[in-house]
Amino acid sequence: MRCMTNCGRQVIRALEQIPGVLHIHVDSKSKTAEVALAKGCTATEVDLIKYIDAANPRFNASITKQKKESTNSVPGAILLNITGMTCAKNCATKVQTALQSAADVIDATVDFNNNRATVILEPESELGEEDLIQVVRSIDKKFNASRYKLFANDGDSRVVYLTINGMNCAKSCARKVQDALNGAKGVINAKVDFDTKRATVFVETDSYLTESDLIDVVHSVGQKFTASVATPTSGPRTIRLAIEGMSCAKNCARKIEKVLNAEPSVEIAKVDFSLKRAIVQLQSGSALSENDLIEVVRAAGAKFDATVYVASSSPRTVVLDIEGMSCAKNCPRKVQQFLYETEGVVSASVDFAAQRAFVEVDPDGQFNDEDLLQVVERAGSKFRARLVTPRAKKAPAVAEKPEHHAKVKPEVASFTTSDDLALSISADKSEIGDATLLIGGMTCNSCSNLVENVLKQTEGVISAVVSFATEKASVRFDKDVVGIRTLVETIEDIGYDASYLSGIEAQKALGDQRTNEIKRYRVDFFVSVLFTFPILLTMMVFDNIASIDRGLASTILPGITWQTLIVATLATPVQFYPGRRFHVDAYKGMKNRMLGMSFLVSMGSNASYFYGLFSIIRAFLLDDASVANPDTFMTSSMLLSFVILGKFLESIAKGKTSAALSKLTELQVKSATLLVFSADGTKIREERIVPIELVQRGDTLKVVRGSSVPADGVIVYGEGRIDESMLTGESKTIKKVAGDRVLGATINVDGLFHMKVTGVENDTALSQIIRLVEDAQTSKAPIQAYADYVASIFVPTVLVLSLLTFLVWYIACIFEIVPASWIPHTDSRFMFAFNFGIATLVVACPCALGLATPTAVMVGTGVGAEHGVLIKGGEPLQAAHNVNTILFDKTGTLTVGKPVVTDVVVLNKKLSTEELIILAGSAELGSEHPLSKAIIEYAKFISSSLEQPTSFCGVSGRGIACMVGVHKVVIGNREWMADNGLKRLTSIVLQQATLTFQNAGKTTIYMGVDDELSVVFGVADAPRKESIRTLKKLKQMGLEVWMVTGDNARTALTIADQLGISRRNVMADVIPSQKSLKVKQLQSTGRIVAMVGDGINDSPALAQADLGIAIGGGTEIAVETAGMVLMKANLLDVITALDLSRSIFNRIRLNYIWALGYNCFLIPLAAGVLFPYGFSIPPMYAGGAMAISSVSVVTSSLLLRKYTPPALPEDFSADDTKSLLFKKPTVTTPLLASSTLE
Repeated sequence: MRCMTNCGRQVIRALEQIPGVLHIHVDSKSKTAEVALAKGCTATEVDLIKYIDAANPRFNASITKQKKESTNSVPGAILLNITGMTCAKNCATKVQTALQSAADVIDATVDFNNNRATVILEPESELGEEDLIQVVRSIDKKFNASRYKLFANDGDSRVVYLTINGMNCAKSCARKVQDALNGAKGVINAKVDFDTKRATVFVETDSYLTESDLIDVVHSVGQKFTASVATPTSGPRTIRLAIEGMSCAKNCARKIEKVLNAEPSVEIAKVDFSLKRAIVQLQSGSALSENDLIEVVRAAGAKFDATVYVASSSPRTVVLDIEGMSCAKNCPRKVQQFLYETEGVVSASVDFAAQRAFVEVDPDGQFNDEDLLQVVERAGSKFRARLVTPRAKKAPAVAEKPEHHAKVKPEVASFTTSDDLALSISADKSEIGDATLLIGGMTCNSCSNLVENVLKQTEGVISAVVSFATEKASVRFDKDVVGIRTLVETIEDIGYDASYLSGIEAQKALGDQRTNEIKRYRVDFFVSVLFTFPILLTMMVFDNIASIDRGLASTILPGITWQTLIVATLATPVQFYPGRRFHVDAYKGMKNRMLGMSFLVSMGSNASYFYGLFSIIRAFLLDDASVANPDTFMTSSMLLSFVILGKFLESIAKGKTSAALSKLTELQVKSATLLVFSADGTKIREERIVPIELVQRGDTLKVVRGSSVPADGVIVYGEGRIDESMLTGESKTIKKVAGDRVLGATINVDGLFHMKVTGVENDTALSQIIRLVEDAQTSKAPIQAYADYVASIFVPTVLVLSLLTFLVWYIACIFEIVPASWIPHTDSRFMFAFNFGIATLVVACPCALGLATPTAVMVGTGVGAEHGVLIKGGEPLQAAHNVNTILFDKTGTLTVGKPVVTDVVVLNKKLSTEELIILAGSAELGSEHPLSKAIIEYAKFISSSLEQPTSFCGVSGRGIACMVGVHKVVIGNREWMADNGLKRLTSIVLQQATLTFQNAGKTTIYMGVDDELSVVFGVADAPRKESIRTLKKLKQMGLEVWMVTGDNARTALTIADQLGISRRNVMADVIPSQKSLKVKQLQSTGRIVAMVGDGINDSPALAQADLGIAIGGGTEIAVETAGMVLMKANLLDVITALDLSRSIFNRIRLNYIWALGYNCFLIPLAAGVLFPYGFSIPPMYAGGAMAISSVSVVTSSLLLRKYTPPALPEDFSADDTKSLLFKKPTVTTPLLASSTLE
């Protein structure tokens, strides 16, 4: 070590990566490091030296005799490897709680990502590893635990990681290196990953093979191949380098940045010339070390050099709230990239869920935090950012002694430093609140934009989305800064109604709100017609009856006729009672500088009305009745009447767009039958009818035939046949017995059962579905950004056009460019031009543009929910429309996900095939092995009654032997058959069958009856019965189908051949953590990728894909990351999801074509372009045309309710799926039985 500050920190950071390191002490005087390890850590002194050397090649570490004991294990901590955990929320929490409850345990933490548990014990505790392992196993039979081994695989081996350079192809180079390593004596297994240039080598523990020996093996393959020891990594890393030798920013910095970005597994590299520094972000799983990057810099030029940069003080963290991020994949990535490229930024991470960015800035540089706000806004016009004021924190004490200490939690030591840990803690998600508010009083899209902008400007609001179509606001806010009451008051302050209700009650309240709105428009319309109809009679009918016309033309006041007085009197109530809503909204808009449709209507009607009033006053003053212009009163009244009629029809149509959501809301049961038990819990004391709001977790409810299931729960007694079609779209009833899960709102068609409640209120499946659909209907599709932009400039543009229209016509009339014959004898030149201006003003309709997307999304997502397809907003819809490649996870998605019998080869004809299968199923009743269950299910397909075996004997890993009736049955592998003296083990038919199964990647199970080999079973994870039809239809839709799996290539290709997937489109041997990388590879070729998976281990891939589809309801994590959720475990719904998405998006485009076409066509007509040819649109009819345009857009969206899923290719009949096929032994015979495959 040359220096104490930087070098000491490098040593600490290197050793912190090792799981199980509890404490590190670096002494600057003696240049020694003391390391305390957890009891379960198997890292040796050599391993510690390896990590130190990897951190900096200049360090020369060795073991000191005086301090050698410092690496011994600390008795107060034990590390365990946990298997069987499938999720972080439930499984990891269960294990952690159980360990924490054990005696003498101070604390326990479980790291789900690394399958590791760290247990801290009392100093004098005698609790051992085996005791803790038993605690884990007692939780659930799927959980298991073992001693945590850092450098070991499941067997007695150690792992060596190598970085391989010189490989330029995966097929030849990587294969050569891998074969050479596997051929080395002492190597159990070796795998070379061409993409990451990394080799993982499992070496026998007792082998004398060293890292140097393995490097020599790589060199022996060819001169171009080189290797070095790589440090194991477990996530994306950021490496900072200090660069020397740069003389300019244009050439030097850019050159180094280019060579760094060219390195494999480098996500992004940035070189800051002013700070002489490089920041390199590595991809997850990258084997690149600091030393590798230093060599890359040096290779860029002889004058360049680099060292690991260590700041003199910890980087300072700046937290930003970011608005406008509408997607979890592209938006955060774009913001993060812009932040990374900012001078003085050390690292940046963006949390989409919290809508926040956490930025580390250089403490040594001159940096203005306000600059970050502009950086975020440069990343996209829709992004807005604000600084979050940090809470007061106790500043850590700075040690004055020249020593360095580090103490980290064992569960995070393998992937983070203490500084980074502090950053992640600052993202306190528990302080982020979400609320959906009902907004009343909005008349057009401009109103929703106004409410949205006001909410976004409210302090503490992270994001806000307001939908005019749904009349809802979805708000995310900081609970420590603002609350729901303040949000409601903020909306009410600008003149709109707002209320907050959660869950199902919100949808009911929205229905009541829309009903009241329809009533208000109906009353306004009837009032306007009541007064407008007499105006029409007076102006257009009585005017043509001579006797009446003479009376109307007589004056009652100087310059004022009866006709003028009657029309003005009748028009006044219309102007100020039915029209009041538009005037009030126009005032709100002007007050808040947001003009919309209400402003256009108000301005047009007021201009006509008040011009008429002005003409009456002028006629009275001049005592000249010819000066008065009563036609303007008819114009204003008819204009308002037509507009109100349109809004009345529009409100009715909008109510129908959420019909599907209303149906879901109505499914909620109102009451439940609660069973009250005796004190000992053995007898039912009484049955009580209680409101559903009073049902709570743990209650036992009674469900009778024909009634709805009140809540989510598990059957504890009885059975029933459940109709789940209202939630999943599955038309068939499903038999449920004790232990099976039932969902609230489903119907018990037949049977009686008692159920234990597990989910109530907002935690039920029904509530979650409603919430997903509501969120989808509130969200905005990317295409809507265009409509929002047009709407923002629409009204000012129309105002300018209207004014220009009036001026052009009026000037043309003054200079007599317009022939006098064109001007009606009842109009003056001013009135002639005025009518064109008013018509242009009121014919324009911004509402049609604003309704084009949300109404289609509302109807489409509702239709999707009816078909069991939950679409999470406009963005997945748009992505689904553009998808051209679909990637399926194999296990559990394309296949059943469990072993099933696919083939039966009969070798002995003494018993029939059916009898032999029943004997096999009966014998396997005594076994719990998964393969045994496959044979039992297969046998039950033939006969529901199987006989219990006697004299049962089983040997793990070999097989079973028992008596079934009078027959001796032996089932197991080939060695087990030989051990039991069975004959015909060398027959040609048997060898053919065995070879066929092996080539197909299937498990071979032998069965002997009465000391003679009789049957050979082929068992495999078989394709779903609908897989072939689904993939065939997807190909017809123009999609390229790919498959990814962790199985070996032989098994994967066998399944691909059966399903008709091209072999070149198969990705095999892919571990779960690498599936997202495979998605990224497909995207890098320009493909728009949809990923379909069950969510068990492919959530990162679902998030990485352009469109993630979680099938079968998915796991909770998958539901969060996927853009679509399919409620049924049926692949055919993938077709429905994609086809429906295309239909919705095409409808959105059609709506835009209509809305834009309407305005582009009618505005010129209203302006009088065709008047010279005898065609014009009077102002009153222009208002009617405007109303019709928005109604037509909503009606167009409602046509989506007639959607039906596409017809599917029928490759086989229903009868074929119910039969067993037995063919020649050399031909595999897939079982197409639905009872086995479901």
